[in-house]
Amino acid sequence: MTDVTEPGAPPPAGAVPPDERPVRTRNPRGQGERLRTELVDATLRLLADAPHPDDVSIRAIAREAGVSPTAAYRHFEDRDELVREAVGCCFQGFAELLVERTGAVDDPFERLAEAGRAYIDFAEEQRGRYRVLFSNPVPFDLDVDSDHLHLAGDEAFDALVGLVQDCIDAGATTRSTDARYVAYQVWTWAHGIVDLRITHRAEMKDFPDARRMFDDLRTTLGLAQPG
Repeated sequence: MTDVTEPGAPPPAGAVPPDERPVRTRNPRGQGERLRTELVDATLRLLADAPHPDDVSIRAIAREAGVSPTAAYRHFEDRDELVREAVGCCFQGFAELLVERTGAVDDPFERLAEAGRAYIDFAEEQRGRYRVLFSNPVPFDLDVDSDHLHLAGDEAFDALVGLVQDCIDAGATTRSTDARYVAYQVWTWAHGIVDLRITHRAEMKDFPDARRMFDDLRTTLGLAQPG
């Protein structure tokens, strides 16, 4: 028969009060990767809401993930390594979104247009993560930070360069044939559109439709379908 404690009754003898229980039991063998993923996800949630990235501590991350700081240190050397891993994963997810949204589009000009819509959707639907990557980025020392972070960021931008190059190869009337230079133009203008839209939404109620503005941007840069 199962013992049932009446509401309001003192806990049975030997019971551990909730606030004194261990934060988390050790993961069974093979589940360490799950905890690592939970720590990365917790880091991204906190970075997304923090006024400044430096406000996010290893203790706060551990608390958000429901583990002890000691458990976090079993997987990451320090707070900076954990944050770098989280931002790298965020960039990787963003790059995968671009590929997913554009992979089935045959026309290069429409493919770039779809990438722009994906960028806008990412910013509007995952504003916190967009801030982490582009509006309130984590400061890193370029000489010492992880290859994973740089590779993930490069992958996202290289995807855009490839889309622009496809348009140039298909006859785009850009003023420059340097796809990387034109990609920087696209990103700079698109970021300005999106950042104004998501950070000044309250005071700019008549802000134009971001997708329409991106289409006009493509036309201005010579990246719309010729003719």
